[in-house]
Amino acid sequence: MPEENYVSNFWRSHNFRLEPWGNDYEPPIQISEELSLSESDVNPTVETDNWDSFEPQKVRSLPNRLIFIDGRRRLDAALVGGDGNTISYGIFGTISVGAVVIDRSIPQASCSQITIRRVLGFGGEQEAVLTRIPCPLGSKAELVYEPVKPSQDNTPNVRGLIVQNAMLAAEEQLVTKQIAKDADTLVIRDGRLSYNSPDFILGYVKTMHKNYLTEKYAAFLWELAPGERSPIFLIAEKNRPRYSWYLKSGTSQINSELLGYHGLHGIVRLELSSEIPLETAKEIANQTCYLIPYYASHPSRDPRAPQNLAPVSALERELGRRMGDAILIKRRLQCFLASFGGN
Repeated sequence: MPEENYVSNFWRSHNFRLEPWGNDYEPPIQISEELSLSESDVNPTVETDNWDSFEPQKVRSLPNRLIFIDGRRRLDAALVGGDGNTISYGIFGTISVGAVVIDRSIPQASCSQITIRRVLGFGGEQEAVLTRIPCPLGSKAELVYEPVKPSQDNTPNVRGLIVQNAMLAAEEQLVTKQIAKDADTLVIRDGRLSYNSPDFILGYVKTMHKNYLTEKYAAFLWELAPGERSPIFLIAEKNRPRYSWYLKSGTSQINSELLGYHGLHGIVRLELSSEIPLETAKEIANQTCYLIPYYASHPSRDPRAPQNLAPVSALERELGRRMGDAILIKRRLQCFLASFGGN
């Protein structure tokens, strides 16, 4: 077989295609077989037992008020030290959380309830202390790092976990404040739902780490068109049972095949507490078929399009701006620690 034909046959038969996200971001598909759930953990027939002929009902109404919640974290400076021969790992970090509130009846959108917090934490059960980093030249703009609960883990990886947990806790507090009081408001949290999330919060997952469906049902996802969803399935994880469904975001004007992208381009997963009535969950799932593609980002503006929602992308930029300059902050931390010399 000529080499040219061999190469062509390889690419046709193996069906490898591009990951559409920019190389600076983790890819949206990171499924590991070790993280796959067993069939007993997932019930795919909650809404229907015939996925092949599934067609969701048309949306009766859409909420006029949407609230998107997200957070950002940054590792300002990594620490290592301790007493004697005992080594502890620590981190100076900055977290920020906020919301984008959209009134679809006007329409109008605004960022609100943005919180910036600086945290200091250690592994190995080492307690942190409230630390104030003075600003040079007599300015009053000091950096205040609040202590967070120490971790039992004492490896370099604990640094990221400390800051991540602080951010998730801050997001949870904001989510609790934004609980929808009426059917005309939908609250969307970027990321998975936590164990104690309120019932009517919608979790929006744009990066896939687990296989929730067996091959029989997962094949359905490759056939979805923008604005279409899978049937609802039940994830029966301990302490956190929840409804979930997959949806293809984006627009039909962007042809994934012509761009060389794989067939799961634009697939996201959504979550709701299984404590709410199934009929209510179905209505919300049907609403997302319109709302998620409508607020999807465009690849000309966001390298994580279409999975990264445009309101969330705008919120991320504002949160990052308010967190301060990373280089200047690290320099101030370096000067602060250097002031203690070798003592």
